[in-house]
Amino acid sequence: MPEPVLVLVKLVLAVVFGGAVGWQREAHDRPAGLRTHVLVCVGSAVYTLASMGFGSGADPARVAAQIATGMGFLGAGTIIRHGNIVRGLTTAASLWAVAAIGICAGLGGPALWVAGMATALVLLTLTVLRRVETRVLARARLARGTVHLAGPPGRMAEFQDLLAAQGVKVELVEVASRGPDDVQEMRLRVTLPSGTDLPRLTETLSRLEGIVSLRCE
Repeated sequence: MPEPVLVLVKLVLAVVFGGAVGWQREAHDRPAGLRTHVLVCVGSAVYTLASMGFGSGADPARVAAQIATGMGFLGAGTIIRHGNIVRGLTTAASLWAVAAIGICAGLGGPALWVAGMATALVLLTLTVLRRVETRVLARARLARGTVHLAGPPGRMAEFQDLLAAQGVKVELVEVASRGPDDVQEMRLRVTLPSGTDLPRLTETLSRLEGIVSLRCE
């Protein structure tokens, strides 16, 4: 196979492998999706291909090591902290894995089998193990929140009904006196059902009429 065609095949495979993982992340609305994963995988393949052309005096392994190090900075950009909840760690890990897959795609030969099998295992981890984690390993956990409500006193009952509809069990409620503009502060301690996405739950609750502010941790 001519060299340009071989290079093209490797880069196309990098797009396919990275795109498969990126598609899964995109479907779950994660910070790094399809394009990011494709670019990481193709970029890693290009660095690897370039390192193989440096000549006999160069060490291609050093380029691979720097790719792994550099992915730490890109992965850190996908991590979001919301109170005591940290999101984006799985996406950061998937980017790190995709970089390794890109290196294998760039190497070619037997390493392409490694790239293909690694892609399959990463996808299984992000799909099958996610269900296991949610249904089997996850446990109900305590959370605290502070809510500022405006409007009549009955608004608090509506808020607690909405919590119950989301499967959230209220353990403790502390109601402060009303402040300016008839806004009342309510401190809650609740038990969240297993697998609850706290940031998404917070966003849902914030849509209730009369919510001035809502903070959960």
